[in-house]
Amino acid sequence: MASEFEDIKIVSFDDKATYKSDASSALMHCVLDLSASAPFEWSNYFNQRWKHHFYMMQRNASVSERRLEIYCVPEELQQHHIPELNKVIAETNKAYREHLAKTQQKASQVAAAEASERTKLAEMKAGLKFD
Repeated sequence: MASEFEDIKIVSFDDKATYKSDASSALMHCVLDLSASAPFEWSNYFNQRWKHHFYMMQRNASVSERRLEIYCVPEELQQHHIPELNKVIAETNKAYREHLAKTQQKASQVAAAEASERTKLAEMKAGLKFD
């Protein structure tokens, strides 16, 4: 059950998907494209970790599938937000790899236990007499 996970990263800014929810504000919902669709657990870890990650210019951000959306002034992206987002993404990639390793180890243990049980049943079957 080996699963190859490639680190997720920000690959581009989607200017066409970026939008303003308040015409009187300089803040916009800036959409960043990710290198891959984030698995559910990865997204959850990122979203939770971002809520607890603090820096002076922090804004609301969340991941869903191939998008990372941050509510900010677009001109702040390069200098303030992308470096911080990249830190949390790196932490998330590491945590997700650890999660995958634990999940795969547990699946291997379950498979080994089931194989052992099947072997014992086969040995028992060989020793059964029906007449």
